[in-house]
Formats: sequence, structure tokens, C-alpha cells
Amino acid sequence: MKFNKPLIAAFTLIELLVVIAIIGILASLLMPALSSAKQKANRIKCVNNLRQLSMALTMYADDFNDECPPVSRSFKNNWMAKLRPYYLNHKLLKCPADKFMSNRSYLINGWNDYFRMTLKNKVDFQSFTNGLWPHGMKLTAIRHPSDTITFGEKASDSPHVHMDFYQGRGNDIEEVEQNRHRTGGNRNSGGSNYGFADGSIRLLKPGESVAPINLWAVMDMWRIEPLPDDNNP
Repeated sequence: MKFNKPLIAAFTLIELLVVIAIIGILASLLMPALSSAKQKANRIKCVNNLRQLSMALTMYADDFNDECPPVSRSFKNNWMAKLRPYYLNHKLLKCPADKFMSNRSYLINGWNDYFRMTLKNKVDFQSFTNGLWPHGMKLTAIRHPSDTITFGEKASDSPHVHMDFYQGRGNDIEEVEQNRHRTGGNRNSGGSNYGFADGSIRLLKPGESVAPINLWAVMDMWRIEPLPDDNNP
């Protein structure tokens, strides 16, 4: 007695190629949406990091006569170390959109223009620029708290801790990342997150942190003009 073998349904090569092509098309349509969602999630996490750092700065100032951490070149005395008891989790120092190997994404305002105006004695100002001045900027001395930056996103490879007007062309130009959170694949879209003295966090487009008003400056004359050098005050 002979038994007929059951027929086994199978795709032809052409059908397999068509299915693979359709999957490829669907994946290509889905990837931009997934990329955009990831970028948005990273931007929100970064905002949360800066919000907690801003709260840490406020709590520190409440405990230290309204002063921000003094500018220091010492690793043990820099702003990250001074604020650590208030933000606790060191992972807050890293923006998820920053490079994988980066361990810190933010720098703090160094308040150089304020101390340049208030420290009339050149010896005192030199002590400040050397990171030896014992006092920090008082938050109540900031005249425009909703439009004065406290924290910004630094360039990934920058070792700088403070925004310093006196280094090179100024850290606000050379060391601050202007466009970490791009939208889609457009290089000119998006911007970077900034913390402000009133505790708010805002995304600013490339260049908006420095023009038409330099939001890193405290003193009105330097919010719209470059800092004078020591030979031409």
C-alpha cells in the first residue's frame, strides 16, 4: 500500500525577497521616528539632571550665606564636590546625549564679569582668577535671574569646569556645546539645555545663549558687549 506524502507549503525565492524588501522599507520608515523619540527622551533626562543640579545650587547657597561654590582649581573643592551632598547621585553630571566616554556634561557659570567689577584690587582679582578667592557669587546679586545662566552643557572633550570669559575667546564660545540636542538629522535644529538662576531650565537654539544678549553675564554692560581686557578697561 502506498501513502501519498503530504504537501509542504513553502515560499518561493521571489516571495522571500519581496517580504525582505517590505520589512526593509518598514524599518527605514520607522527608524527616524525611533531616533526622534530617543533624542526627545535624552533631552528630557538632561533637563531633569539640570533641574536637580539647580536645586542643589540653591540649597548650597541657603547653607552658605547665599553664595555659590567659590571658583576653585582643586578637584576636592570644585563645584561638583561642593554640591555633591545636595545632588548625591553623580550620574546627574552626565547628559545621556553626550559621548559614551564622557563622565561630565555640564559646567557652571564662573561669574567672571561680576568679580571683575566688584574686586577693584588687582591682587584680589588675580586671586579669584587663580581659583583662590574664598567667596562665591551671591545669588541675590544676580539682577536678571530668569535670564542669567547658572549651568550649561560643555563640549564633550572640554575639561573646563567653569564658564570663563577670560580664557581664549571665552568659554561661552569655545567650551560650551551649543547644539547637543538636535532634532532629527538636521545639524542646525535643536539646541542645548541651560539652567537659570531662577531655577528654570530652557532649551536654547545654537547661539542664543550669547546673542543678542550674553546670558552668561551678570553685569548689564557685559550682557551686550565683550569683556574689556586688563589693558583697556
